[in-house]
Amino acid sequence: MDVCGISILTRKNLVTRQFGSDAWADFFRDVASSHRCFRSFITADTQVPLSSYLAFHDELMRRFFGEDDVSYQMLGRASSRWAVGDGPLKALLNGQDLDGVVAALPNFHKLYFKEAATWSEATLVDDGVEFSVFDLPGWHPYFEHFIVGYIAEILEMHCANPIQPIRLRGGAGKHYHYRLEAVPEQRNGRAATGRARAETEGSRYLSNREMEVLSLVAQGMTNEGIGEHLGISKKTAQHHVAHAYQKIGVSSRVEAAMWFAKRGLVGEQGQTRPAR
Repeated sequence: MDVCGISILTRKNLVTRQFGSDAWADFFRDVASSHRCFRSFITADTQVPLSSYLAFHDELMRRFFGEDDVSYQMLGRASSRWAVGDGPLKALLNGQDLDGVVAALPNFHKLYFKEAATWSEATLVDDGVEFSVFDLPGWHPYFEHFIVGYIAEILEMHCANPIQPIRLRGGAGKHYHYRLEAVPEQRNGRAATGRARAETEGSRYLSNREMEVLSLVAQGMTNEGIGEHLGISKKTAQHHVAHAYQKIGVSSRVEAAMWFAKRGLVGEQGQTRPAR
C-alpha cells in the first residue's frame, strides 16, 4: 500500500505557512535521514510506501501539531481546506451539488491510497452523511481521525452547516463507521465544532512549559529569543510553541497573544500574570 505524494505537498504547505520554510526544511531533512524514499523528488504523482509515510506523519504530529485525536482531526480539516479548497484537488468537486459531493467522497480514498485493499463509502441521509472505511491495513489515528476530519471539512466547504463527526462503530480495528451530523448537538449553548473543542480541551491540558512559551510569545519573543531565555534550542522552542498553538486552536503569534489577553493573563506592560 502506497500513499499519494499530494499528502506530502499538503503538509509542506501547512507547515511552511504556520511555522516557516526553515521549520519544514529541518523536519524534512530529519525524516529523509531515516527514510531513503524522501531523498528523491516527491511530487503529486509520487507514491510513498505506507510504513515510511506513517513514520513521516508520526514525526510531523509530534513536532508540530500534537498527537491527540483532536489534533489529527484538526489537521485533516486544514489539509482538506488547502488540497480541495485551493490546491491540486480543487477541480474534483467543482460544480457538484451535495448529492454529487457525497457520491465523490470515496474517490478521495482511492486517490490517496494506491494498490490498497482499503475502501470507503458515503451515503447522504436526512440529517447528515454516513461515512464508513473498510479493510484498513491496521489501526492508526491517521487512518481514522485525520481522514474523518478531512471528509467533514469537504462537507463544510459545500454547505452552511457546521459538521460534527460522531463515531458509531470502530475505533481500534480495521473498519469504522461515522455519522457526519449536519445539526451538531449543543453543549452549554454552543455547537461542539472542531475548533471550539480544540480550544476548550487544549487549554485544559497545556503543560507548564507550553504555558511558559506561550507567555513569552505573548510578550513578543521570537522562537530564537524564547530558546535563549529558557536555555533550550530554537528547534525545541519551536516544537513547544507548535504544540501549544494546536492545543488552544490558534495559528499565529497575534492569535496566541489575544488568547492570553482574553483570559487576563497579560498585564499593562505586556508582562504575563500567573494563570489562575
